[in-house]
Amino acid sequence: MDLITESKNYFKKYNVEDVINREMNYLFILESPHKAEIKHGYPVAGNSGVEMTKFIYDQESKQAFGKLVSNVEDYQQHYKGLKQFGIINVAPAPMQASALENYKLSAVEKKIIHILEKLRVNYQAKSHRDQSWNEIKKVLVNDFAIRLNNILSECAVNYLIPCGKLAQSYLELTITSKKVSTSAQIITDIPHPSRNQWRQYSSMKKLEAVLTENIYLK
Repeated sequence: MDLITESKNYFKKYNVEDVINREMNYLFILESPHKAEIKHGYPVAGNSGVEMTKFIYDQESKQAFGKLVSNVEDYQQHYKGLKQFGIINVAPAPMQASALENYKLSAVEKKIIHILEKLRVNYQAKSHRDQSWNEIKKVLVNDFAIRLNNILSECAVNYLIPCGKLAQSYLELTITSKKVSTSAQIITDIPHPSRNQWRQYSSMKKLEAVLTENIYLK
């Protein structure tokens, strides 16, 4: 099989489903799944997810945001407004080999994830000298655009919140290339929630401001 088909198979095989709530108002856009996400089967399942919950709800919380938003009925009594959130990853499968270190990858899968690691670092580049990079990036962008369009067509999302530079770059790419059209407000310059970054950046005030528009979070 060609590399395009193989990369589609990779995304399908190691896919972590997006979290979609029909009533969602805020859609968080993250980069890609890692170990915790592969293990639990939902986005931001690890420490980054805990940091999100602490910022949005309670500094003492130890629950990952992905767990809460994936199980609204179980947690909405203690975390009001959960139905208003959704989560999507740019890449439906890991972009780092370390996320799959416990898996026996084929030679082709190793090649694909090696390229994804390069794309992850070179997220700002519009094109690459190595054609295989361009092929996999095209599959990645198209996959992301299709999933995002499906969400936007089904849900009245008012805010798109890309978390991290890669997420913001790929969102901008889908819009400028006209693969995605949206009237939602994009909250820019929000860091990835890893390494306590949500507690350190002044740009987080922008996110705090739009979250307080939700009556449950005031």
